[in-house]
Amino acid sequence: MKKEYQKPELVLAQLGTLRLNELSGAFDIETKQGAILRLYPNSEEEISRGVHIDEIEVEEAKRGKGIATRALAALCRLADDHRFELKGGPVGFSDDPFRERFVAWLHRFGFKRDASLPPVDDRTAFYVRRCPKVRPSPR
Repeated sequence: MKKEYQKPELVLAQLGTLRLNELSGAFDIETKQGAILRLYPNSEEEISRGVHIDEIEVEEAKRGKGIATRALAALCRLADDHRFELKGGPVGFSDDPFRERFVAWLHRFGFKRDASLPPVDDRTAFYVRRCPKVRPSPR
């Protein structure tokens, strides 16, 4: 694969409509189903250096229909296909009423606690990371 195809904006645009957020410097990607992923690639030149997930937003009227789940699943497949790591957080704040449910949701996608980063002020909160999964080659 040519290097130019590994540029973050070209890879991430496969998820939906990509816009550069001028204020934050993140890529805001809107999926066809209506989820907005706010993503920060760790490099402007090479997707393999990883992507930080800042948030996944779904408007209130569309929540509870699996839209965020499908968006995160598509992002994880893309990360596996292009061999890049996903990071996020901090997550799991003690005052979050959905803490346990959200952390369990992330674990279902293969995210694990990232002990390489410094602890957060809230002792229950932590950063997460997901390494790309190797898929078996078709025979």
